[in-house]
Amino acid sequence: MRRFLSGALPFYALAGLAMCMYLVLYKTNLFDLNAIVQGATGSSWFLVFMFVCVLLESVFPYFGYFPGTALILMSVALSPKSVDVSVFIAAWLAIIVGAVLSYGQARFFRPLLQRVASRAALRRCESLLDAYGSYARVALFIHPNACAMYFTALGLLGGKLRRELAYLCVGAAASVGILFVIVTRLVSSVGPTDDGQLQVLLAAALVAIGTLVGSYAAWRPLRAD
Repeated sequence: MRRFLSGALPFYALAGLAMCMYLVLYKTNLFDLNAIVQGATGSSWFLVFMFVCVLLESVFPYFGYFPGTALILMSVALSPKSVDVSVFIAAWLAIIVGAVLSYGQARFFRPLLQRVASRAALRRCESLLDAYGSYARVALFIHPNACAMYFTALGLLGGKLRRELAYLCVGAAASVGILFVIVTRLVSSVGPTDDGQLQVLLAAALVAIGTLVGSYAAWRPLRAD
């Protein structure tokens, strides 16, 4: 059970954040996302808007779950013609920059962590990263928030950034492909408004992925024994 939770909980946490943002953004009158996205898609600053949205989503933990990818998916649904290769490239770069910033701020706070945490606790965390780091890299292919959390943990534990950059570039490209390129064909039929269905589907997908990753993490060590 412990192995299952170690693999599944990060994805379950992301799903919970997605549902919290769904309640805030779609079940209250705080924001009119449709109006925001409609204004952005008709602006010459659309590319910058997309970059900033994904960048904020890719920096952990200051912005929590910022709905950057949700805004891009909505822009595809509202105006498919406004989303081209330049938007996908901007999103890819934003994920990479956000993950590197997450790593940098984590390395900045590493001395503070070393003061408040025991060496034994840090060694246990480092051993977990060494043992399950390959599973954690799977998250890089799922969502910008997952990239940010992985590189934050890597920075806090003193991991090397250079050897992880290749995984980051491939993972960011996969995230962009899954979230933007493939979904473009699916959400183009949503219509001129969005009622949060994409956010709920994202949360459901994260739960499913977390269950699969957790099951694999729990099953593989038993098989090896």
